[in-house]
Amino acid sequence: TMPNFFSAFTSDVFRPLATLLIPGAFAISTWFVGLLWRFDDLRALIHNNHADCGLVLLLAMTFAGLVVEDIGAHWEAYLDSCRQDQDKKHRENWYAYLRTIFVCNPIGRRYIGTLVLRLKFELGTAFGMLSAGLGLLWLWSMGLDWKIVGVSELICVLFAVGLLYESCGTHDALAKNRANLLEGIRIVPPSGQK
Repeated sequence: TMPNFFSAFTSDVFRPLATLLIPGAFAISTWFVGLLWRFDDLRALIHNNHADCGLVLLLAMTFAGLVVEDIGAHWEAYLDSCRQDQDKKHRENWYAYLRTIFVCNPIGRRYIGTLVLRLKFELGTAFGMLSAGLGLLWLWSMGLDWKIVGVSELICVLFAVGLLYESCGTHDALAKNRANLLEGIRIVPPSGQK
């Protein structure tokens, strides 16, 4: 049989890719370009040691991804406190959900898992874009054309603002669905059975 290429993209692989590596890559991208542009010896070292430098770059992306994920967690805590001001049961529902063991796995739990992944991606990428924007300012100070910097900064800011805005909606959907799952679960038998 033909091997399934897409089986490699299970949630165990996809989750760190979406929440750490992609945001981390955005976070270090302009800084990495700046280092290559500024230091000829570093550029030569990378040219002569592709595999070693690839591993170091992967570690740097992972580290940056963890940093922006942590910043995103602080933003999520801020969203939680705003939600608590609107809905006094928000924190109580969140803690009750954490203490809940489901005998069966309702469809809503998978949906919540998808929303959590989306929220982590949105927040990590938003703060990764802000880091990339700061790196663009460093590139500008080294001589990168101001038109390129201006357009690139605009793209970074638009992505960051857009993703932070989207994170508010995702956070809201998460809160509503967690509260919904704390209500009674409906079990529907297959058709023809009572």
